[in-house]
Amino acid sequence: MLLTAAGARAQSTNAPTQTELLSHALQAKDADGAWAELLNVNRHPPPAPAQWRDTLPDTAEKQKFYLPYVEALGDKAKDFYTRFPKDSHAGEAKLMEFQLLWLRIQWGQTTLRVNAEAAAKSLLNDPTVKGEDHFKVLWTLALNSPPEKARPLFQEIANGAAPEEMKSAAAAEVKKLDAMGKPVDLQFTAVDGRSVDLARLKGKVVLIDFWATWCPPCVREEPEVKQVYDQLHAKGFEIVGISLDKDKSQLTQFVAQHKMEWPQFFDGLYWQNKYARQFGIESIPAMWLIDKKGLLRVVDARGNLSGAVEKLLAE
Repeated sequence: MLLTAAGARAQSTNAPTQTELLSHALQAKDADGAWAELLNVNRHPPPAPAQWRDTLPDTAEKQKFYLPYVEALGDKAKDFYTRFPKDSHAGEAKLMEFQLLWLRIQWGQTTLRVNAEAAAKSLLNDPTVKGEDHFKVLWTLALNSPPEKARPLFQEIANGAAPEEMKSAAAAEVKKLDAMGKPVDLQFTAVDGRSVDLARLKGKVVLIDFWATWCPPCVREEPEVKQVYDQLHAKGFEIVGISLDKDKSQLTQFVAQHKMEWPQFFDGLYWQNKYARQFGIESIPAMWLIDKKGLLRVVDARGNLSGAVEKLLAE
């Protein structure tokens, strides 16, 4: 569970037991021990069930499996800052709990939204949540807000004293939000020679998939992307791949091996990829959805790709 609050400082320790993972309280009595315990649990989510190696779970199954762990981890974070409010890590623990709260909302516990918004206001006024963590609160809030509220939050990060990498990413998010509801100009010759022009795909729902074979999260997403394509292609769903690969042969071999039938853009420029730069893509995988009118409607289709596509197909 890669949370941004604290994972980078985790020490190498043994993976916790199932009981420790699902416990809602920390066992350590001192602050240093409790912090190390919290980070260790954060770094070691429950191992995936063996049957998932043979049958890919859908999003709902994955969420149901990991939800008890997420709930327990959030309570452990609260346990830490409640017991050790003056510890230097108290602010990070509060941020961790806050991020997990939004994750639970994304996974269907929508009644928690009021709590999360109240927590955001509290954190932004909390002197223990300072520096980069302050901007992480703004970032999490922006990601979970409608475009009209998200844009000024991202703009505040981009114009503020956040780390340069975060400022750059926030500026890219502003760029993407400015593109929402507008046509996307995308024309190229794919690696297999096909001519691609989004303007000719009006009447279809189109996924623009920014990815690369060297990106582990992208590779993990690929089976679900292909599954959605196989299920909904006949109903009017298309995919256009934008590959940030540097090696053309590696891309073509992967596409052939995994029977990815949709066209792929490749220019070998890695993060300087023409369309990644044009559209402000700072991280991958990134999944954009274009509606039947040719307008950009979704800039983060991960997690519920099938549902998002079906909703647009029904319009």
